[in-house]
Amino acid sequence: MDTHTEQLSATNQLIDVMIVIDTDYVIDYIKNSPYTPSTDINTPVPLDHLNKYMIVPSTNAISGQATGDLHFRAKNGDIIRFRGTSLYQNSDAAVIVHNVTLLKAPDVFGGNPLYCMSVDRKQAVAADNTTQHGVPPLSKSITFSSLDVEVKDTGTGSYYIHFALYTLSSGDKQTLYSYCCWDPTITVV
Repeated sequence: MDTHTEQLSATNQLIDVMIVIDTDYVIDYIKNSPYTPSTDINTPVPLDHLNKYMIVPSTNAISGQATGDLHFRAKNGDIIRFRGTSLYQNSDAAVIVHNVTLLKAPDVFGGNPLYCMSVDRKQAVAADNTTQHGVPPLSKSITFSSLDVEVKDTGTGSYYIHFALYTLSSGDKQTLYSYCCWDPTITVV
């Protein structure tokens, strides 16, 4: 184990799991399946594992980086922060990850509840579209959200990751297209 990994394992960590969804693929998948879009949060449309990408910091990754099944290092007491976005960075079609539920044991979260958390950055950087390359950046107030849960155990569990998919309708309004889920395998060692 390298020194950086040893240092990380000495204290509890916040581990971000970025989930990127190819929303065009999901919409086409639903249109070509026996399912119809669901606006009922309790009956999400089940999806395959394609075109869903989970990414963790490289110091935590074991395998499956940028795939629909992820294996990563975490320990009891670490906080996992699930964050979601579309390939459009939520500017056209948008994604909100809203739940992670156990499909098949073991439950590495030990039944711990998930919490929607947010952090407001009052002076976050944003590209300046009045310049050719977007820099120097503008300073804007931006809220970043995550779905947080504490790790309770290690093992390989199967989960449902639930997300709401929104499409851009008239003008600038994003409206719910469907609640969706898929069942990735998540390993925590």
